[in-house]
Amino acid sequence: MKQYIPVFFCILIGTALSIWFFVNTEPKHINTYPNLPAPIAEEKILITSAGQAAEATILSSIAENLNLEADYRPIALATDLYDYKSVVIMLGYSANGQSNTIRSFQEERDRITSLLKEAGKTKLPIVVVDPTGIHRNDKQSWRLFENIAPFADYFIGLKNMNDTEKAIQLLNKHSVPVTLVSDLEDIKIPFNSVYR
Repeated sequence: MKQYIPVFFCILIGTALSIWFFVNTEPKHINTYPNLPAPIAEEKILITSAGQAAEATILSSIAENLNLEADYRPIALATDLYDYKSVVIMLGYSANGQSNTIRSFQEERDRITSLLKEAGKTKLPIVVVDPTGIHRNDKQSWRLFENIAPFADYFIGLKNMNDTEKAIQLLNKHSVPVTLVSDLEDIKIPFNSVYR
């Protein structure tokens, strides 16, 4: 009987380690919307960039393919909102894009904050899109995200974002519906659901 004690002990430890490994490696489910159940905004759309990443032109192209009336203004100001019924902000910092403007990063943050406050005053819906995923995972993009999240009415991003849970928690704190898609092509459906 004593000869089976080491075998039993090894099986017990192996089972405990297997359970611990399974529990700690199981991906956590994040509850998101596949798209909005009803439209929250109307056209004419102002598309602008927060951080001057080039991906904002992709949103402009998507809007055009969906036959949405939209203007892309990479450095839109709060005073530009008079002609629009909704705002779409493409999130992502680009040092190259920022260097092509006459603004510093702090001035870019101030521009976006001013735009968001004015949109809030006039009750314009604000849609935030982050089509960059892990490709623009930097401190500046995160700081812009923290500035924008409290003002957002809807967020569309890629599933491969770094710190997805942290971003979702911040958005949930501000009651912002979230849709995460697999790739850029999948942005069309949730983006269209904002308007139709």
